[in-house]
Amino acid sequence: MVPVVVPATRIGADDTVVVRDVVVEFAGKVDVPARQSGPVAELNARQNEWIGRDQVIAKLDDTALVIRRRAAALRYESARLMLNDYVEIQYAETALAEAQAELDDGQAASDRVSGAVARNQLRRMKLAVERAELELARAQKKRRQDEIDMQLRAADLAMIDHELKQLEFVSPIDGIVLNVHRELGEWAHEGEPLVTIADAAVLHLHALVDADRLDPSRCVGLPVTVHWAAETNSVARSPSSSLNASAASVSEQALRGKVISVDPTRLPGNRFRLHAEVQNRRHVGNRIPQQGEGNVADGWQLAPGMEVTMKIHCSEVDIARRKQGLGLELRR
Repeated sequence: MVPVVVPATRIGADDTVVVRDVVVEFAGKVDVPARQSGPVAELNARQNEWIGRDQVIAKLDDTALVIRRRAAALRYESARLMLNDYVEIQYAETALAEAQAELDDGQAASDRVSGAVARNQLRRMKLAVERAELELARAQKKRRQDEIDMQLRAADLAMIDHELKQLEFVSPIDGIVLNVHRELGEWAHEGEPLVTIADAAVLHLHALVDADRLDPSRCVGLPVTVHWAAETNSVARSPSSSLNASAASVSEQALRGKVISVDPTRLPGNRFRLHAEVQNRRHVGNRIPQQGEGNVADGWQLAPGMEVTMKIHCSEVDIARRKQGLGLELRR
C-alpha cells in the first residue's frame, strides 16, 4: 500500500474552522425608560451618537418641582433657625437659677432667725422653683421637637430632589444611540422608552457551521478570531511641500473572542448555529478621524453589519477527529 502524504499546509489548517456566513450584532441593547410622565424639556441625544455612562441624555419639564423645592428649602431653613435658637432654654435656665437662689436665701434666713420669712413666702418660693423647672423641661421638649421638625423638612427636600432626578434620563452604559423615541416637547409616559442605546464594546457573532467539520457538543468555550478588511487613512508629509497628504490603504483587522453557546437544533445541510462573543476595540494608530463624532465607525474597529470571517480554533480532540476523517477520504 502506498502511504498517503498530506500536505503540510493542510495539516496546519486542521486546527481552525473558517466560517464566512457570520452576522455581527450588538451584544446588548438598553431601553432608557421615563420614570415620570411629562413633556420632554431637554434632549441631548441624537441617533448614532456616542453616549457615555451616567451622561444625562434627556430631561422632562421640572418647573413645578423647582417651585416646590424652593418652598421646601425655605421651610427647612426656618426649621434650622428654630433649632439653633437657644433663647428659650437659656431664659428657662436663668429663671430657674433665680428662683432657686431666692429660695436658698429665704431658707437660710429662716434657719438663722425663726419666723424671719413667713411660711407662705417660703411656699411660694418653692412653687416658683418647681414652675421654673417645668418651664426648662418644656423648653427642652420644644427643642427636641424642633430637631424632629428639621429632619422632616430635610426629608421633604430630599424627596423633591429625588423626584427631580427621576425627571432625568441617564445612560446606564457606554454605547451608541440607536433610536430616539420622543422629540423635544413631546409627552413621555412613565415606563415608556425614550432612547435605545447599544453597547458597542461587546459584540455577538452568529455563524452557521457545518457539523461535519466541527462537533457542536465541543464548541462552547473554544477561542475564535474574527477577521475583516478595513480601509484606514494615513497622513504623510511630502518632502517638497509643507502640506499633509492622506492616503487610503486596506489592512486586515482582527479581534479575539470565544464561543458562548450553540443552538440545540440542527439546520438543513447538517449545519448548526453558533454564537460567539468578542470584545471590541477602539481605533488606534495614525487614522484620521472622520466627520460625525459618535458614529460607531469613528470609535470602534468592528461594527454590526460588517462582512467578517470567523476562525474557530478547534480542540485537540476535534483536530484528531478531522485528521482521521481526512485520512479515510484520501485512502478511498
